[in-house]
This record gives sequence, C-alpha cells and structure tokens, in this order.
Amino acid sequence: MNEEVLKVLEMVQDGKITKEEGEKLISAITGTESEKVRKSKYSMLRVRVNVNNPDKSENERVNINLPLSIAKKAASLVSLIPNDAKKELSEKGIDIDSINLVELIAMFEDGEINEELVNVVSGDDETGTTVKVYVD
Repeated sequence: MNEEVLKVLEMVQDGKITKEEGEKLISAITGTESEKVRKSKYSMLRVRVNVNNPDKSENERVNINLPLSIAKKAASLVSLIPNDAKKELSEKGIDIDSINLVELIAMFEDGEINEELVNVVSGDDETGTTVKVYVD
C-alpha cells in the first residue's frame, strides 16, 4: 500500500480527519474517484415543432430528443467542414472555428443555460406554428 495512503489512514484512525475527508484524500492520491460520478443537471436537447393546419386531417409535429452526451461527441465533426465552406461562412460574418461547442454543451449540462433557447409562435391556435428548443 502507498505510504501516503497509510498516512491518511493513520490520520483517520487518530481522529485528525473524518472518514469522508480521508476518502477524498485517498481518491486524490490514487487518482481514483470513489464518489459517485457527477450527474449532469440537464442531459437532453429537445426540439419541438407543431404546425396546426385546419386544411389537413392531422397536424404536423416534429419531436427531436438529442442526448447532450451524443451532441458533445458530435461537436468534433465541425472539424470536417471543408475550408471553402468555412470561408463562405466567414464572409457572412460566421466564424465557425470560434464556436466552442463542447464548452457550450457543458454549460447546458451544468445548468448555466437553462432557459428556452428558441420559442417562436407564429399564427394563431387554429393555423399556427410553434417551435421550441430547450434542454432538460
């Protein structure tokens, strides 16, 4: 057993630190995490589109549920955008390389961004369209 771990155990035994403090120290020393893995506050990106049209027998609905963990992995796909497409976007004032999608997704997960991202209502209840994008 590691000498540092033994010192921590002695400190717990002597009452110098609590068991919880000892566990945290041992985790830090060994590089293992015995605490439960932190669960993200939010885990899903949701897109909802509802189109009400009285001329059709059924209303049109789109429901997209994208786990933020998948979105985080897919964020690296931005690097696959061809340079000529990036240049065209840049000419329109969009610098795709300056957008840190992983950081943005982490902000969603941690609850730093928790309001609806998009909430658009067009028309009325009978012939309207609503679009909502949010995380939960």
